[in-house]
Order: sequence, then structure tokens, then C-alpha cells
Amino acid sequence: MKYKRYILMLLIFLLFGVTFFLLQDTLAKYRKKVDENVDISLASWNIKLNGESVAGKSSITGNITPIFDESEHVASGVLSPGIKGYFDIDIDASDVDVSFTYHLSVLASDVESYPDIIAYGYTLDPDNNGDVIDYAEDGIDGSIVHNTASTKIRVYIMWDDSDSNSMDNAQDTALAIANENITMKATFNFEQIKE
Repeated sequence: MKYKRYILMLLIFLLFGVTFFLLQDTLAKYRKKVDENVDISLASWNIKLNGESVAGKSSITGNITPIFDESEHVASGVLSPGIKGYFDIDIDASDVDVSFTYHLSVLASDVESYPDIIAYGYTLDPDNNGDVIDYAEDGIDGSIVHNTASTKIRVYIMWDDSDSNSMDNAQDTALAIANENITMKATFNFEQIKE
């Protein structure tokens, strides 16, 4: 009888062991760790100004050549008091996957020395639009929808020779004698539109 009890206890322990082993395998299915890769496409931010990418740059290397009004009294391609001209900036956002805002300011590189050389207006899409918008002192603001191939801005500049200008004729003459060229800076700031 002792022997039967011993076998019965052994069978019970064996039964518990088998049950535990089977149960552990079953519960393990609910505790498994599985790794999966999630492929995420990141938005491209490759803005180009006049064909040159601005990525990682603080300035672009290509110079913009303005076009000045023709006059029988002024040589071609130069700015003088009273002459107006323009230059175009093309923003290519075809490789930009997010909409963004831009701010453009145009100033003579040395505003104190050249206060009468100014941006006075601009046109958006000048190939299809002739409306000249007054250039505000704080610049031009706008937005561009992602993947837009071309947004052209024409900026109108002049050497102000009106009665409200800052420089007199002697200062205009001295400026032209002292400088063969001057530089205007077009500064852009771009910022993603966040929702």
C-alpha cells in the first residue's frame, strides 16, 4: 500500500509537471517578443533659388544680374539716378514635401552709404501678372505649397532721385565716382508650415 501511494504521488507530480510544461508553452505564445521594421519616408527639404540648392548653405554662389530700363542718356546695363530695373528670383520647391512660408528682404549691402538705391515693388508670377505691389519696408512674405515647381518673384529696384530721396546731387556724384559696383542683398528665410 505504501508502494501504491508512492506511485500515486509520483504520477500526480508527473501529471503536474506535464501540465505545467504544456501550460507554460501555451502561455509563452502570449509573451513572445517580435521585432518589425517600419519604413517611414522623410519629407524632402530641397529648396532651390535660381536653380541652386540652399540646403546647408548660408548664401548661394550665383549672382543675380539685374535688368535696367533702357535710356538714350544712360549706358546699357547700369544704374544711375532716376533709372529703374528689376531682377527675378525663382523658387523651385518641386523637391520639397512640405508647404512653407518665405520672407524676402532686399537692401543695399551698405544702406547708410547708399540710402537711395532701393527696392520699390515686386510682382508675383511676372510672366502672367503685371501688377506691381509696393515693397514694404519689412520685405515680402508669402507661402508655397509643397512640390510646387516654380514660384517667380520679380523685384523692382531704382536709384531714387525724387524730391523725397535722402542724397543730394553732390552725394549721388560722389557715390558713382567712389564705387564702380555696389551690392544689394536679397535675404530669404524659409519656415515649414506646421499643422
